[in-house]
Amino acid sequence: MVENDYVMRIIHEAVRMLLRLLFHVDEEKDEELRFASVELEMNYKRFKLLASEGKINEAENLLWETLDGVNQENFQAAILFYDYINTFTEEQLEQAEFSREEISEGILEAAKLYGYDGMVQAILGASEQDKCV
Repeated sequence: MVENDYVMRIIHEAVRMLLRLLFHVDEEKDEELRFASVELEMNYKRFKLLASEGKINEAENLLWETLDGVNQENFQAAILFYDYINTFTEEQLEQAEFSREEISEGILEAAKLYGYDGMVQAILGASEQDKCV
């Protein structure tokens, strides 16, 4: 249980750092995050709705259909989606046949597609080193 809480915090902090560094977004402020593309905003809401219904894999598959390695806003939607499902309990993830490890892997794979994998590995790697200390 404690380790899962730690992993949740690490994932969330990695997402916060990416949002600040790449998109100049402070997620901790209570501002509604908006996307420039109305289509992407509708898709993002759909991803979240599917995930909240326990259809995380379906939502993730639809998300990956939007990722092109070019449009940075799609990458932002991806990391926000993974941060959203990171808030789910272990039971919710199990029922949806998903795991915290898959959340980390999804963030890393999306980062790799957009050329930020080194940054994400450094963030997550530093967090893993903190865990060992």
